[in-house]
Amino acid sequence: MSEALPQRQRRLGEWLLALAVGALGIWLVHRHQFSSGFELFPGPRGDTRLIAYLCEHWYQALRGKAALLSPAMFYPAKGTLGYSDALLLFVPPYSLLRGGGCDIFTALAFTVVGFNFLNFVAGFALLFKALRFRWLPAVAGAMFFAFNNPKLSESDHLQLQPVWLLALIAACVVVFFRDTPSLTPRRAFGLLALAGLALDLQLLTAFYLGWFLIFWSGLLLGLAVCFRQSREFLQGALHHHWRPILAAISVTVAGLLPFLILYVPAVREVGGWPYSMALRYVPEFRSHLLMADGNFVWSPMTGAILQAAGNEPDLGRRVGIGVVPTVAWLAVSALAVRFRARRPFLALAILSVNLLIVLALQYHGHSPWHVLYKLVPGAKSIRAVSRFMIVAALPMSVAFAYAIEHAWQWSGTHVGSRVVLAVVIAFGAFEQFSSGAGEDYSIHAENSRLQRLAAKLPENCAAFYVTARQPDGQPLDSFQNQQWMHDAMFISIMRHVPTLNGRSGKSPPGWALREITAPDYEEKVRKWIKQRQISGRVCRLEIDE
Repeated sequence: MSEALPQRQRRLGEWLLALAVGALGIWLVHRHQFSSGFELFPGPRGDTRLIAYLCEHWYQALRGKAALLSPAMFYPAKGTLGYSDALLLFVPPYSLLRGGGCDIFTALAFTVVGFNFLNFVAGFALLFKALRFRWLPAVAGAMFFAFNNPKLSESDHLQLQPVWLLALIAACVVVFFRDTPSLTPRRAFGLLALAGLALDLQLLTAFYLGWFLIFWSGLLLGLAVCFRQSREFLQGALHHHWRPILAAISVTVAGLLPFLILYVPAVREVGGWPYSMALRYVPEFRSHLLMADGNFVWSPMTGAILQAAGNEPDLGRRVGIGVVPTVAWLAVSALAVRFRARRPFLALAILSVNLLIVLALQYHGHSPWHVLYKLVPGAKSIRAVSRFMIVAALPMSVAFAYAIEHAWQWSGTHVGSRVVLAVVIAFGAFEQFSSGAGEDYSIHAENSRLQRLAAKLPENCAAFYVTARQPDGQPLDSFQNQQWMHDAMFISIMRHVPTLNGRSGKSPPGWALREITAPDYEEKVRKWIKQRQISGRVCRLEIDE
């Protein structure tokens, strides 16, 4: 008993210190929110507003004031929730915060920051508890998992920020295989069923992350059955627990039904993305050097690379991870063959990530992704292919933890070597962060503006649409059109009046109201009203600010 107490105290101290490191990472990412008292929203004034609208739609649906599957945009189209990510994971914390008195954007801001901290906690638990790495490797790996540049570069796409479900799924699978001989059937079923339901939840939150996790896992499993050692290990686990495995698969399939109910009709109605669109988001070689705007270390290099390429837009393909992680990854990839006998699944995980990187790479418009696009189920629904790196950060963080653990052991008790190693690790983590300057916007200003616009909508409208004027001499601004669409959606949900306008990942067949400053916009509105047989008073609302 006397020995157990110090052991628990030491573990508690390690956890507290790890949480302090995670808090430092959160401060680096969200320091503008903390310094402003959460008056600034964490992300650009773009797709973050779409995410805020969808979260608010869930909240209103739970209150019985909206039809869950049909947000009141693109009126009178039905099933429009299936046009975008469903964001199910956001619903509980967001709704609790809204019910507690927070406004739309403050509730979402707290949710995003909380999820980002939970990403670190889940990553650390996977590495420290499930995989049993020492404290420093576990913290370093968790920092990369939670705060890697490919994820932080997607600050406009908040659905991609919570990745802690990926770590939870991995932890369940790791514990299952690690403890296979001693697991009871009930515990084996519980671990796998939890992993399966977490995967279902991930798909209903951010489809890309769930799909890429499934695809990468398929690559890993395919490689595992090709080698005798890993194949026999899998066969042994299947022999021990085939009943719990089948039961967990049944639970996972049952949990997948809401996803199918939501998205199958939408896919049948609007189809997938054309390959030409997906190819624009397949990384090039240079994409693996590009970091986020304002990166603390590599912003000048990113600017120089883009300038040399003629300042072409990178279209979300900034999948660089910095010098230290890149060198470390090349090293573990080269050494994977050497430790395959001792750590076969780690070696195969590294190989499968490299295979995924090659498959999702283009050279002058040619890419192996074209084959996957045609043959793999669900691939046609993937547009931003480069987002695979957010999922790849999970096995990469495990490989980095393994490398750090062995480097620390190799350094022995030499203080100088360990100090140098710690500095290199810290620099590798710092490479991921950016200033975030100019990416945040005022929550107070946003709320005030939307309230003014909502107050201008006339009473007794069965539906409405918005108009606006492009300043004289100014070219058509697609981004501004998107924001006017978002305005209409927020006015709709604030006044509980459906809008003909809308913006999402997809749009209904025949809907052509995207450019509200186009000369024939009003004619297209009349055509939509006639085509969809909309009755009642359809109000026209001009946005003049």
